[in-house]
Amino acid sequence: MLIDKIQNASTQGQRITYYRAFLNIASTENSRRVLKQILKAGSGTAKSSGQMTLNTTDNFDSVTRLQIRGDPEAPALLASLDKTETSDDARRYAYAAKAGIPTADNKAKYWNDFLSNKHISESWIESALDPFNSIRHADLTQQYLTRALAELPNLKRTRKIFFVNNWLAEFIGGQRDEKALAIINKFLADNPSLDNDLRLKILENSDLIERAIKIRAKYKN
Repeated sequence: MLIDKIQNASTQGQRITYYRAFLNIASTENSRRVLKQILKAGSGTAKSSGQMTLNTTDNFDSVTRLQIRGDPEAPALLASLDKTETSDDARRYAYAAKAGIPTADNKAKYWNDFLSNKHISESWIESALDPFNSIRHADLTQQYLTRALAELPNLKRTRKIFFVNNWLAEFIGGQRDEKALAIINKFLADNPSLDNDLRLKILENSDLIERAIKIRAKYKN
């Protein structure tokens, strides 16, 4: 339905809206094929009739989704975007897209960037947190959860308040199993002197994991 609406909705705005909804759920081989067609067309599936034109953010969002899914064409598509999109924002989007490459080495490289690379700005890190912590990469990123929580007092001192919120939302939000919840609960138990505002933020974000666990338990059959 979404693919049909991307091509045939009555207005440009509607087609873009359907495209963005489609992008958020695209995971099958066919959906990845459609995303690649959009990227290769350069201005949407309806380029020939001028019906849909994607902006820079939309194009990078598409290639990021492909990176997260490990699509073999994603690196070449990103390289092509790098050649045509040269603004400061585009360079930030490209950096974030590469955080979605699903390998242990890549996750380790980005983790080191987040903590130690002084050349990477706060806005670049914030953009990369979501693809880095994709729910589809939980097996790769769970090892960073304790370390991410342990960084909170330092981040509270050195980063903007919204950065801390985003950090927690992404590192906790990228997990959905009992092991992750146990990691969080152990961290809270081991750190009774943690600032109360940080403790409350952790509890707020871990509610997503608790609900996911309960839902799975109720409907596992």
